Amino acid sequence: MKLLITGADGFIAKTLCIRAVELNHSVVAFTRDNSLSDLPAMLAGVEAVIHLAGINRPQNETEFTTGNADLTHSLCDAIAQLPTKPLLILASSTQAAQDNAYGRSKLQAEQAVRALAANSGVRSHIYRLPNVFGKWCKPNYNSVVATFCHNIAQDLPIQINDPAKILDLVYVDDVVNTCLELLGNSTHTMDQAVQPQYSCTLGALASHLQAFKTSRTTGVTEPVGTHFIRALYSTYISYLKPEQFSYP
Repeated sequence: MKLLITGADGFIAKTLCIRAVELNHSVVAFTRDNSLSDLPAMLAGVEAVIHLAGINRPQNETEFTTGNADLTHSLCDAIAQLPTKPLLILASSTQAAQDNAYGRSKLQAEQAVRALAANSGVRSHIYRLPNVFGKWCKPNYNSVVATFCHNIAQDLPIQINDPAKILDLVYVDDVVNTCLELLGNSTHTMDQAVQPQYSCTLGALASHLQAFKTSRTTGVTEPVGTHFIRALYSTYISYLKPEQFSYP
């Protein structure tokens, strides 16, 4: 299929683009270098749109509106004009249920997609994602997992104000696989959830990562098992420098 992926140079989209090409899809990449006026031409012949672009750490709160709500409205308007409507997948956030500037902008983006589906019959899916972790996530930005992985791997301090605070997490590969599985699915269910979803306290997260670090010096690998711990280990080693891959 021909896919348009917005936010194509972002954390989740990097993995998505690679996986999509591996599955022989062709990818049209919409990035910060593109403008809204580029959308109609970029949508030509596209069979599915995976909308990952968004703003979550702006310098000014007005960027929440322009980068989340307004971009999604423009994308929906452009899709509505197409003779053949592509599938639309929106990556929203669990923050859409919260009354804050970011949450309101994500809710407005969801509303634009719902209106498009109702008025134009576009098959659409909305994912309200919790915290997403995995390789290529920027540390000291919006992911505590990325920050902890980076800092612990590089012998930098981490800050834990409440070790009992619970994080709800999904792994980036599971997000990508779930989105791609929808491409050949004719379901019209609007609201989707990525599975599996994990819960972990901040204290436990730090303990797992510290154990991974210790294993590099003892030569004894922690039992990573399956699912969450394995995904966390895979994430941690992506933050190691090349010289850290050799045991003493």
